[in-house]
Amino acid sequence: MSPDSTKPIIFISYAHLDEPEKPSGEEIQWLTFVMKYLRPAVKRGEFTVWADRQMYGGTKWDEEIQRYLRFCDVFVLLVSPNSTGSAYIIDKELQIARERQATGDDLHVYPLLLKPTASAELDRVRDFNLRPRDAKPLSGYSLQDRSRHMSYAADEIAEIAAQIARRKTAAARRASSASTPIPVHTSGLPETGYERLVGRGAELRRLDATWSDDKTNILSLIAEGGAGKSALVNDWLMRLQADSYRGADCVLGWSFYSQGSKERATAADGFLNWALAELGVNIETTSASAKGEAIAEALMARRALIVLDGVEPLQHGPGPQMGQLKDQGLRALLRRFAAAPARADHSLIVLTSRLAVADIQRFKDGVAPVINVEKLSDEAGAELLRDNDVWGIEAELRAVSREFGGHPLALTLLASLLKETQNGDARRRDHIRGLLADPDNPGHDHARRVMESHEKEWLGGQPVQLAILHSVGLFDRPASGDCLEALRSKPPISGLTDALVDLSNEQWRRAVARLMEVRLLAPADPSDPEALDAHPLVREWFGERLRAINEAAWKAAHSRLYDHLRDATREGQAPTLADLAPLYHAIVHGCRAGRHQEALIDVFSRICRRAPHGEVEFYSKFRLGAFASDLSAIAWFFDRPYEIPVGTLSSQPRAWVIGLASFDLRAQGRLREAIASLRAAQRILEEGQARADLENASVAAMNLSETELVYGDVAAAVATAERSVMLADGTREALQMTVSRSSCADALHAAGEWEKAAHLFADAQHRQRESEPKYPLLYGLPGYSLCDLLLSEGRDADAREHAAQTLQWAHQHLGLLAVALNTLALGRAHLALAVQDTKSGLSAETARNDTRGAAARLEEAVERLRAAAQNEYLARGLFARAAFCRAVGDWDGAARNLLEVEDIAEPGPMRLCLCDCALERARLALARREAFSPLNRLVEPSPPRPAPPVAAAAAVLGEEARKQLDAARRLIAECGYHRRDEGLAELDAVLAGRRRFADLPPRV
Repeated sequence: MSPDSTKPIIFISYAHLDEPEKPSGEEIQWLTFVMKYLRPAVKRGEFTVWADRQMYGGTKWDEEIQRYLRFCDVFVLLVSPNSTGSAYIIDKELQIARERQATGDDLHVYPLLLKPTASAELDRVRDFNLRPRDAKPLSGYSLQDRSRHMSYAADEIAEIAAQIARRKTAAARRASSASTPIPVHTSGLPETGYERLVGRGAELRRLDATWSDDKTNILSLIAEGGAGKSALVNDWLMRLQADSYRGADCVLGWSFYSQGSKERATAADGFLNWALAELGVNIETTSASAKGEAIAEALMARRALIVLDGVEPLQHGPGPQMGQLKDQGLRALLRRFAAAPARADHSLIVLTSRLAVADIQRFKDGVAPVINVEKLSDEAGAELLRDNDVWGIEAELRAVSREFGGHPLALTLLASLLKETQNGDARRRDHIRGLLADPDNPGHDHARRVMESHEKEWLGGQPVQLAILHSVGLFDRPASGDCLEALRSKPPISGLTDALVDLSNEQWRRAVARLMEVRLLAPADPSDPEALDAHPLVREWFGERLRAINEAAWKAAHSRLYDHLRDATREGQAPTLADLAPLYHAIVHGCRAGRHQEALIDVFSRICRRAPHGEVEFYSKFRLGAFASDLSAIAWFFDRPYEIPVGTLSSQPRAWVIGLASFDLRAQGRLREAIASLRAAQRILEEGQARADLENASVAAMNLSETELVYGDVAAAVATAERSVMLADGTREALQMTVSRSSCADALHAAGEWEKAAHLFADAQHRQRESEPKYPLLYGLPGYSLCDLLLSEGRDADAREHAAQTLQWAHQHLGLLAVALNTLALGRAHLALAVQDTKSGLSAETARNDTRGAAARLEEAVERLRAAAQNEYLARGLFARAAFCRAVGDWDGAARNLLEVEDIAEPGPMRLCLCDCALERARLALARREAFSPLNRLVEPSPPRPAPPVAAAAAVLGEEARKQLDAARRLIAECGYHRRDEGLAELDAVLAGRRRFADLPPRV
């Protein structure tokens, strides 16, 4: 940390005799005790703590101690006979602190009395206010009272640090030419161990230019793992810091590598919550998409720099969706921000990944360019080797760089290997095995073969260091201090921690320091100095090696980590996502240990939580919106995500995890995977013989049908829905018999089977009256689907009456989604009636009332649908709102709503939504061509009345309508979406000049 940082630094001065390596009897490790109470604030980023134990081996300790003494903000002196008797502490450390105070430095001296100390010795520090109060030493209190007094002291130190931070920030504001001090929160980015960045001048210049120009919103740095993307960004940030961040009002950094580089880790929920808090955005929703949109909106209003490091865990790998984001929230953020007009004082998102983000590919030639970070040149590779003490003639060093693919991680690890084993001689590289081709990741084997040689030649004689690396390889995130402590505890894990359990803390720190020195471990994170991390490729290599050579130890270690995280986590009654994070981590370790059933029942159930009446509450989903985090956790219960559960689960849990996975996949818009998962669930359930299995099979078939319908396989959706009805009839369960019929009717409606759909809806309505006489109308999703049919048939008044009645019931008895859908049905009915009112010559007041009703209900419906975090239903609300905007002449508003629908529908893909989007865009173009806005001036505010376009503009609009109709025609044929045949024919007739758009029935 640099001296000019505004984050306070706490210097702890103590006597080493007060921190015994192996305390016996009543002895206490006082530094460890004090750090325990300060650590939470350190993790929150409130301040940094420094003590001499954090120095690496070989550091010139006196110079380093004095350096920190000269710019620390709080000097905590641990007072005891040992410290007051130390000439170095009293005459040097304390004296420097006194001198700084005498010269006016903003330094606070905080003496903390540990043990009874002679009065004459206390006189040497008595001019400072001692803690605990009345100079009673901590050792004189009972364990409980000692903890209470230390907690008070820690809180007081935190408050002192906060006051100093405020003063430092104010001073920085006065000293800076910038008008506003900027918050900088980049501790989430990985520490990179390069002494000096080489060979990246062009990329650094491009980053500088991008920050300065008025053309770029998102810059992607794309390269294989180990190519130095994170080091490049870190170096650029350091350069920006030296220049006061060049006008930024906020700098934020987040690494998705912290969640793991594996396929199963695919959640951005934590980032979204963190970014909202850091940007000061308050939003009352659990919807990940809404959170992403809100972050994008905040960035548009300020000059912020956001670094997103290592995005690839959230992307689809090779296949038809390669490069697409799996996470809806991050996708919404990037798409919305990419669509914003660039400006001179713009915010900027810099992201790094191994794959270009396909979701913003359309913007790559404009506001979201992509830089491919190439391998190092031979010259730059030679320079990197020289920087890391490898020697040889220039031609030899260039040859080394070429042989190792110009891969920065491989060259850095190679340099440390040659230095440790071959005196840095570049010629002695010939013992490293040849390259094994990996076409997907050509540079990865360069790093692997160097790590293999490290393991054989250097680590082979270093059992402690090898055990530490194997331990770090158990994690797909930084290994926290408490987890490492659990691994190091007795009894030893045979074949893994035998060499670790008896290590003193000093021996442990020395071993860690050596691994950092040879670059196999990343530099210590100042915000969490006890955690250990490594490059993801290094973590992956040593984790795989442990499993290959001793799978029993690998499993035992994961089992111990599972037990530790399960038992140590105290999430409380209303946990945040951060509170639940250790439980998500516990699931990973439990499943790797083969304890799937326990992890599901004992840990995942804590994440879901049970309501007082015993039913599963799904707290993480519906209170926190953590669909992606839940899906990431559920993936560990599958042999083939998300279709074949692990064999260690019994039958009922197997069906349950498939059901959970399919629900989360559908909520995330990942329809292809959801369909495969739902089909697997249906097979398992239909194999059961019990009546409950049949009912669950009917529900699974119904869910599958609805998902097939959204995906655009209408024929399959009808067939599956009919099977759901058959299975429901076998159970004689009235509710399931009713809802399965309404679901089947909806699929038939999409297929254009109007009469069959109407008949089945009537049957479902009859069953509803018989089973629930107090609520004789279909409500919730079945009620919405029926209203959808009524509106398609032009029975707008019937739809309004039905929706108005069921909306009352939904408010009284049903959840958010049911209320939102009934509100949407009512708003659509008002809109259709308003358009018809203007055509039929009814009073202007009647038309105005229906228009106002439509405006209010549709706006409310969209907001409720966002809050429900169900994007497939949100798309329906956005369609209706686009139709309303078209009717009032708000062409831009209609286009924005349709663009959001497209953003929602493309990844699935939701092909019926894409078809409807094309049809509505054609309607919008034709309405603009005729300047047809029947509801203009009937609601306030209204846009100006549109004027008919000139001939050239009208021709462009006609061509746009033709293009959209061709797209809709293709999708109708591909999907069997014959419900839209009539609407397509109407629009074709308008385009051909046989009809006027103004004469068509409203399509809402």
